[in-house]
Amino acid sequence: MKAGAVAGLGALAAAALGGCAEAPETDPIAQKTMVGLSASSVLSCMGRPAAVTRPAEATEIWTYRSGVTTTDSPPWSLGTNFSLVARDAPCDVRVVVTNAHVSQIAYALPDGRALPSGRQCAFPVWTCAALGGAR
Repeated sequence: MKAGAVAGLGALAAAALGGCAEAPETDPIAQKTMVGLSASSVLSCMGRPAAVTRPAEATEIWTYRSGVTTTDSPPWSLGTNFSLVARDAPCDVRVVVTNAHVSQIAYALPDGRALPSGRQCAFPVWTCAALGGAR
């Protein structure tokens, strides 16, 4: 009876992890596929940014306020990863555009601070990721 219960719990845990696996993939997908996209492509897939800053002549930082912080730690690491205790919070997605092309994707809390340890910024990039993958 115990072996069956353990096997059942293992299957349940695997199913739960499988359902959560997609959200943390957003960050690597954005980093891999969006760098190099043209500024006009980003505008078409993400829309107008909430804010634009110009730290250098050929560089702009476009800030989108559509992200949310998540953690990629498994649920059983609750005692070792305190970022799991924190609620999901908004985060800014900063698209660095140099010479009219994306040169970097950066993330920060809305007040400009770095993301807390163990957290990442997930945001809807699927349309832009598809554009980047088609290059």
